[in-house]
Amino acid sequence: MNQMCRSITTQNNDDSNKTLESSSPFLQEVVTDNIESASDFTDIIEQTSSDAIMETALKMGDFKEMGLVNFTPVGFVEGFFEMLHVSTGLPWWGTIALATFILRLGFFPILINHQRNVSKLVEIQPQIEKLMEKISEARNNRDQFTLYSKTEELKKLYSSVGTSPLTPLLFPLMQMPFFISFFMALRKMAAAGVPGFDHGGILWFKDLTAPDPNLALPFLVSAGFILMLELGTDSGPVKASQGKGIKWFFRGVSVLSIPFTMTLPSSVLVYFLCANTLAFAQNAFLKNKGVRKYLKLPINKPSITEVKTKSFMEQWKEWSAKQQKETSAKTTTSKIKKYKSRR
Repeated sequence: MNQMCRSITTQNNDDSNKTLESSSPFLQEVVTDNIESASDFTDIIEQTSSDAIMETALKMGDFKEMGLVNFTPVGFVEGFFEMLHVSTGLPWWGTIALATFILRLGFFPILINHQRNVSKLVEIQPQIEKLMEKISEARNNRDQFTLYSKTEELKKLYSSVGTSPLTPLLFPLMQMPFFISFFMALRKMAAAGVPGFDHGGILWFKDLTAPDPNLALPFLVSAGFILMLELGTDSGPVKASQGKGIKWFFRGVSVLSIPFTMTLPSSVLVYFLCANTLAFAQNAFLKNKGVRKYLKLPINKPSITEVKTKSFMEQWKEWSAKQQKETSAKTTTSKIKKYKSRR
C-alpha cells in the first residue's frame, strides 16, 4: 500500500512539474501545497501501518524474551497476562480487568465455604465468650484445673462445628499471595515497557506505565478499600468480630497509603480498582436471599456485632485493672505476713 501511494505521488509529482512550468504563480502554489499534503498523508499511512504491526507482533514467548516470565509466582502471573492478551486481543486495561475477574471467580467456591464456616462460628459465639470469661478468671486466679478443663471444652466446641479461632483469617490469608503476585507482575510489566502498555489504558489514564496524572485513581482505590472494609465484602459476618482498634488501624493505613499509591503505575491501580469493584458486585450478589438459599448460606442470621463484644482498648483496661488489683493484693498480703512475723 505504501509503495502504491508513493508511486502515485511520484507520478503526480512528475505530471505536476510539467504542468507547473506553464501555469500561473498562484496555480503553481496551490498544486505544490496539494503535492506536499499527499506526501504527508503517505507518511501518516506508513507510520500507522508500523504501529499496527508492532501491536500485532506481541505473541506467546515475547514476555520470556523480555525477561518477564519465569518459574516464580510472579512469573506465572506475567505469563497468564500474556496468554490472555494474545488470545483475546483485548486492550491492556481490559486484559487486567478480565484477569482480575477470573481470579475472583476461581476464589468464589472457597469464599462460599469460608462464609459457611464463619456462620457456624457466629452461632457458637455466645458460648465462646462465656468460656473465654471463665478461662480468663481461672488464669487470674491461677486455677490450673479450671483453666485446663475450660480450655479443652473450648477446643471441643470449635471441633463440633468444624471451625477454629483462625477461621475468619483463612480466606484473607489465602488471597494474599495472589494479591502480591499480581501487584508485582503488573509493576514489572510497566517497568519493562511491554508493547501497548503506554497507550493501553482508558479514559484519563491512557498510559499504564506511568502514575495517574490526575491523581484520581489513588483516591478511588483508597475509598474503595475503606468501603470494602466497612461492608466486609469477602468475609461476611466476620467483619464484626474485628475489634474497633483493628478496623481503625486499617482505615488509617488505607488513607496513609495514598502518597505511596500516587507513585505506582496506573496498571497496578487499575487492578486494585477492578478488585474492589468486583468485590462490591459479589457482595450484592450474595445478599440476595434466593442466591443464599441456593448456596446453602444462612439467611438473616445475627452478625457478630449483635453479640456483646469488647474492644481491644476495653480488654486492655480490664487486664490492667486486674493486674493492679493483683499487685495490690500481693503487697497487702506481704505486709500482713511481715507484721505477723514481727509479733
